[in-house]
Formats: sequence, structure tokens, C-alpha cells
Amino acid sequence: MSPTLAKLLASLKRHNPTKVRAYAGDDDARDIAVPTRRKKWSQVIEVIEARSWSRVELLDKSGALLGVVENTESARELEDVGPAITGTGAQVQLAERIVGLVLRGQRETMQFRDAEVTALLKAQGDVVREMTAGMRALTAMYQEQVDAASSVAELRATAAAGGNSDLQQLLDAAPALLQMLPMLKGLLAGGDAPTATKTTNGVNH
Repeated sequence: MSPTLAKLLASLKRHNPTKVRAYAGDDDARDIAVPTRRKKWSQVIEVIEARSWSRVELLDKSGALLGVVENTESARELEDVGPAITGTGAQVQLAERIVGLVLRGQRETMQFRDAEVTALLKAQGDVVREMTAGMRALTAMYQEQVDAASSVAELRATAAAGGNSDLQQLLDAAPALLQMLPMLKGLLAGGDAPTATKTTNGVNH
């Protein structure tokens, strides 16, 4: 038993009060009735200790004051708050660390996602550029074939009008030459020449 409780027990036995009034603060008082059974003072002390208290007044049946016991251990209880505050501070620091880790994880996730999107857009851009270059090359080749066919038609008309048999034979071979034009261009460019396909009545097979 603490010195304060020992002093309280001694005062209860000496004054034998009918009622005990315990104060937790200046305006926070509660009355405790004294039982008539055995060990009544131990029971009164248990009721007083159930809540924090700073002062206890011992009263008789008329309410007159018989004695007062001050709780000198209240100051020590206040000193014990320090470790509790320290514990709370540690919890706050832990919470801050957790929040920091979550925020850093979100930032890294967003950076990874942005990198993936950038790489995907670059790949798509490369594909579009390749397709555009291929379409331009096909358009140029088709235009060359159209121009060549137009020139052959003009020469054929001229040969028919002038009766030039050598020129006529050359013009008869023009479709095959036009078909070999991509192959000749590939050879001149140093690349693999495409395989010429047979034609029957102007239809490729």
C-alpha cells in the first residue's frame, strides 16, 4: 500500500466517518457511502481508487467535516505521462513513415507507368512511320508503271502509223519489261530483286 493510501486508511479508522467525499478536481466531487459490514474501509478505499482523486473529505452524518486527506501521489502520476507521450510520438513517427512509404510507392508506380506509356507511344509512332514510308514507295512505283505504260501506248501508236516493225516488236515486249521494273530497281539499289510472276492475258498468277 502506498503512503497516501496508508494515511487515508489511518484517517478513516481514526475519524470513523459516515460519508466520504472524493474530489477529482475542484468541481468534480462524488460522495461515497460507508458500508456497515466488515472491511468497510478497504471497500471505501477501492471505490475511491476506482477513479483519479486529489482530495478526500471525511464527513459525519450531519455533513460536518471531520478530516481531509490530500493525494500527494498525483504529481507522480503526472510525471508518468512522459513515457506515454513518448510512446504516442513513436506511433506518430511510425504512421508518418508508413505514409511516406505509401507516397513513394505511388510515385514510383506512376513513373513506371509513364515510362511504359512513353515506350508504347514511341513504338506506335515507329510503326506508323514505317507504314507511311512503305505506302509512299508503293505509290511511287505504281506512278512509274503508269507513266511507263502511257509512254508505251504513245510509242505503239507512233510505230503503227510509221510501219516500224522493230519498234513494234519492242513494244510487244513492253508488258514483260513493265513487270520486271521492280526487279530491275531492286538490282540497281543493291537489294533482293522480287520474283517476277507469270501473266496470262494481263492477269498476275
